[in-house]
Amino acid sequence: MFDMYLSVAQEQRELQACPNANEHLKNTQGSKIKYKFRQAHPLLRFVTEETVAFLFAIDVKQIYRIECWQHVVYVHAEGVSRFVSYGDFPPVITTEKPESKDFIYWRKRWVKKSKQRKAPEFWVRFYTQKFIEARSLEQLREWGNLIAVFKFLFEKANIERLRENYSYQRFLKLGKQNFISQPSLSVSIAK
Repeated sequence: MFDMYLSVAQEQRELQACPNANEHLKNTQGSKIKYKFRQAHPLLRFVTEETVAFLFAIDVKQIYRIECWQHVVYVHAEGVSRFVSYGDFPPVITTEKPESKDFIYWRKRWVKKSKQRKAPEFWVRFYTQKFIEARSLEQLREWGNLIAVFKFLFEKANIERLRENYSYQRFLKLGKQNFISQPSLSVSIAK
C-alpha cells in the first residue's frame, strides 16, 4: 500500500515538473526514460534506450533508468551511473529531422568536449550499426536520408566511411543481381 502511494506521488511530481508530461508519459508507458524538467530540451527527442545502450556498450536490459533533466540526462545502469549531455545523442529516424538550432547545440558540445566542430567518432559507429540493423531496404534508405540532412557535420573521411557502409549494406539487402540492375535506389549520402 505504501509503495503504491510512493509511485503515485512520484508520478504526480513528474507531472508537475513537466508542463507537457502527459504527452511524454503516454508515449513512454513501460519505458525506462523518466522526465524531470520544467522545460524540455530541444534535443530530448533523440534520447532513446537503444542509443544509451550503444553509448555505454551495454545491453538495453542492463539499463535501470534514464532521467531527462532540463540540461542533462542521467543514466543509471548496471555498472554505469553518469550524466550525459543532450549534445551527445545523435538523431534517429523515429523522430523529427534535425533543425538548424540542433546543429548549434551539437557543435557547442563538441567544441566544449573535444575542441572539434565535427561529429565525434561515436556518431560514425552509431550510424554504421544502424545500417547493419536496418531490417529492410526502406529502413536503410531512411537512415541514409537522415544522415544526408546533416552530412556536413562529419569530417570528409567519416562521411566516406558512412557512404561505404551504406553501399555495402544496400548491396547485402538487395542481393548482388538487384544491386547492379537498380542504380536508382541510392540516396544523397551515397553521392
